[in-house]
Amino acid sequence: MVDDDKIGSSGWLQRLRAKAGWMEKSSLKQRAQPPRQERSQSVYRSSHLHSEGARQAYERSIAKEKGKAQQGKNRSDLLDIPLNELPVVVIDLETTGFEPYADEIISIGARKITGISWEPEESSVMYELLNPGMQIPAHIEYLTGISNDDVAHAPDVGAGLSRFIGFVDNRLIIAHASGHDKAFLRNALWRYHRHTWRYRMLDTMLVARWLYPEQKELDLDTLAQMHHIEIERRHHALHDAKATGELWILFVEKAMKRRVTTLREMYMYLSRY
Repeated sequence: MVDDDKIGSSGWLQRLRAKAGWMEKSSLKQRAQPPRQERSQSVYRSSHLHSEGARQAYERSIAKEKGKAQQGKNRSDLLDIPLNELPVVVIDLETTGFEPYADEIISIGARKITGISWEPEESSVMYELLNPGMQIPAHIEYLTGISNDDVAHAPDVGAGLSRFIGFVDNRLIIAHASGHDKAFLRNALWRYHRHTWRYRMLDTMLVARWLYPEQKELDLDTLAQMHHIEIERRHHALHDAKATGELWILFVEKAMKRRVTTLREMYMYLSRY
């Protein structure tokens, strides 16, 4: 026969021992933890490191967004500047071939114009030979007059692009048959600098198509001949840029005679072609 009192006392004793064991573990756990102040400092250091990295990342992000916004603002501002005051840079490139993902830029020519006037030459002209890091094919050497020896000690394409972007600043870029130049610049900027193309560019061939809708041939040689513009040396980046600039000045004068006075208004007409 089982003694009920014994069972009761035994159960009570077990509960007491269990409670004592829990209290002991709890006490050990509390002793193992650092004081509240030390814990808070440790947590602060951890969170501070995390928040400092987050803060720096946030500041970089904000600076990047401000740069994009400023560039977007500058691009937008160009639209409403009168054409006879508009700052532009006229450019031309020579390359090792016609494939922007396989070929390289070997020379950049650029000149600055404000409105319908060339800016002072000493501060508004850029011409640079670039080392493409590959052999210049014989037919390109014949076409451009640029040899492998000419570019052997020239800056590389990445360095040349950095100077070019600084030279352009926030101006409108003008080029003739600009698809070639834009494709090479966009690809090279990303490849060398991880820099995406965000520059406003206008093709004088497109403007010519608007001004001369009946004219079938709109290449640089034909248009230069039509307007009695002499190209000192064809397929030389700086001389071709100069000829393109002469065309741009004439086109601005013609546009303004048609009461097209801003870039925004010009784009409205060009969108039809």
